[in-house]
Amino acid sequence: MSVYWKDIETDAGRWFGLALECREDDGGHRKPALRLESGHNARIRLVQERADGGEPATRFWATVLSDCYGVHLLRSDAPVESPVPGSALDSAVVERHAALPQPQRLASWSRVFAQALSEGPASFLHAGLWMLIGVRPLADAWKFEAGKLRLNHWHWPVSGVRDALRADPVFFIDWGGQHPIDQVLNLRAPSPPEDGRVKWWRKKAREGALPPILLWRLDCLQAYVIIDGHDRLQAALLEDRPPDFLVACSAYEQPVARDPVSQQAMMASLERHASEVALKVPGRTAIATDSLNTTLISAFDDRPIVVPQTYAWASRRPESEWLAEVEARLAELGRSELFWEFDERR
Repeated sequence: MSVYWKDIETDAGRWFGLALECREDDGGHRKPALRLESGHNARIRLVQERADGGEPATRFWATVLSDCYGVHLLRSDAPVESPVPGSALDSAVVERHAALPQPQRLASWSRVFAQALSEGPASFLHAGLWMLIGVRPLADAWKFEAGKLRLNHWHWPVSGVRDALRADPVFFIDWGGQHPIDQVLNLRAPSPPEDGRVKWWRKKAREGALPPILLWRLDCLQAYVIIDGHDRLQAALLEDRPPDFLVACSAYEQPVARDPVSQQAMMASLERHASEVALKVPGRTAIATDSLNTTLISAFDDRPIVVPQTYAWASRRPESEWLAEVEARLAELGRSELFWEFDERR
């Protein structure tokens, strides 16, 4: 697969992320090594091809409630390689990025991750448009948001980071208002705090040199999953130092059509206001430049809106196999009494 990227900036000139155009060399649309599979009755699996060519590993099973109030999710905690090779984040790369000025650091890391995903053996990238968006902590610690790309774009909040590393592989994603959507979910159990890798990342967190955590936006869950960085996030939590994130999502561009009549009416109103200001009509003051620019952009900006959209591959496997896998996993955990929650009939 060939991956072409370009920087995306907001209207204010702030770096927002990378746009990735992924193309198969023969123009096809092959299944990525890490992918969602969707079957009958909204039975979902996240599967990952194994390097040895064996049976793909299941990363999680998920099913949406029939009333659409949430999702039951079950992790497998299967030992699999990260989609981002460890060599992409070796000590030399980490130190080189730590020396960069803070405004440039996340943009530079985005290129490292884009390159790693384009070459890695377990990437989730497939042909089409992707976004790799930088998400930084807000002034209020442990709240995160990318901000808006343009006036009419989603602002990419990231929620529930403090509770992201769940030891329990059985989880309910509540869409009914009890818990925030857009939360972060782990794909494996957290490492022990005394693990050598966690200790090393804690040192980097204290130095302010922690690489960002890579998330994948899954609209079917209304959540993000950690693709790379479980130990880094654990280190950040233990050190109480909010990390940066890079959010990957597949997307499409939605055309925008503007109404010429409304545009002409708005321009006439602005011209009339400017004339009244020039004539020193009482109560009339000049419109601030930022406000004027915002008004003009909202009326004339016809650039397409980038809309996130998660793709899944249709599975031919019978629903009974999905249920049998979930039942076996719950039995392995000694949690068979929860099977009825996943066995809800539609």
